[in-house]
Amino acid sequence: MILRQSKIVLPLQFKQMNEKQVKVSINRKPSFTEIWYEGSVEYDDKTYMFWLINPRGLDEQGREYEMEVRWWFKQVPMEIRRMSDQIINDFKKQQDDQRNS
Repeated sequence: MILRQSKIVLPLQFKQMNEKQVKVSINRKPSFTEIWYEGSVEYDDKTYMFWLINPRGLDEQGREYEMEVRWWFKQVPMEIRRMSDQIINDFKKQQDDQRNS
């Protein structure tokens, strides 16, 4: 019987070795899947693009992962960036409305 490792271990190369060992491990099985939706906000005759990132799955304790809004570019006014929570809440509400229809 052959057992497969459950993690990938990566050796790291450093420019300066400080006599400390570093071990990086990555689980072979994905923790969750993300679904990315493109969206935009129009404000002052300008359009600001974003991705709404919706992780699927639960952690080992059964908790849901948090949704996120990620803006495409750095030049997004603060008043638009502050809309991230509202965008997520509106998206969740729309999903709930579609499920209840």
